[in-house]
Amino acid sequence: MSGAEARSSPSPRGRGLGGGGGAASLAPSPQPPPARGGGVFSSPPLSLAPVADFLSTTWGRVLARLVLALILLAMWEYLPSADLRFWMSGPVEIVARLWSWILDGSLWENVGATLLAMSLGYAIGSGVGIALGLLFGLMPRLHRVLSPYIAALYAMPKIALAPLFVIVFGIGLESKVVLVAITVFFLVLNSTLDGVRNVDRDLTRALALMGATRFEVIGKVLVPATLPWIFTGMRIAVRYAFTNTLLAELIASNSGIGFMIEYYSGVFDATGTYAAILVLVIMSVGLTEILTQIEAKMSHGRAH
Repeated sequence: MSGAEARSSPSPRGRGLGGGGGAASLAPSPQPPPARGGGVFSSPPLSLAPVADFLSTTWGRVLARLVLALILLAMWEYLPSADLRFWMSGPVEIVARLWSWILDGSLWENVGATLLAMSLGYAIGSGVGIALGLLFGLMPRLHRVLSPYIAALYAMPKIALAPLFVIVFGIGLESKVVLVAITVFFLVLNSTLDGVRNVDRDLTRALALMGATRFEVIGKVLVPATLPWIFTGMRIAVRYAFTNTLLAELIASNSGIGFMIEYYSGVFDATGTYAAILVLVIMSVGLTEILTQIEAKMSHGRAH
């Protein structure tokens, strides 16, 4: 090979990528960084903070509960099949039945019967329970004599006495009032006795030494000291009074919300049964709200 041919032949290193020669020609070229979020169709992440902030407000909670209720009612109205609809009446039919009860006055009659039995039994049971609780506090020997009988009656489930009361007093108002009164009586009695036991004995002795009569000791020391305990027992007894009134109506009655539930379920009227249960739920929620407000006011009064 001549010198001219040697000079004109390309070098093997000159055939690399780019023809740049050496190690620099083999280095990869820099690439742009990949796009975040999946390329051209990426979107910024959604933030749930505004939704959480809205739900933390009063209106947000109300709106969320309303939307949830509407969804559940829509599912109840449209999802059940025709065969299942015989056992699960729709919300529209239930509201229509409830409206017919309002128009013909049967709803108010039965609600009034339930509230009347509950109120009378609650008043009688509370009054007798407070009176005997204070009497046993003033006469501990009498309480020690009667305590085994009181404990035995208190331990027995009161609803077991409902059939006996129906036999003795009939299916009218009297049997329900007696059942509620006995239930409330034991609850208020025990609360009153607990309050009497926690009275400061030194204070009563000091008043007696200063010449106070027994009635003055009762009015100025015993009753004020036991009032918080009495109110606690009465507050607890309200729920038991409502429950036992409904149970008595379910067992044997001719009026009341429990009677309506028993009657319509006995004739396989699902619409009437659900409507009566709806009235019961509304009454329970209203009673619970009233008790909550009373408890809040009493707690606020004791704090000040």
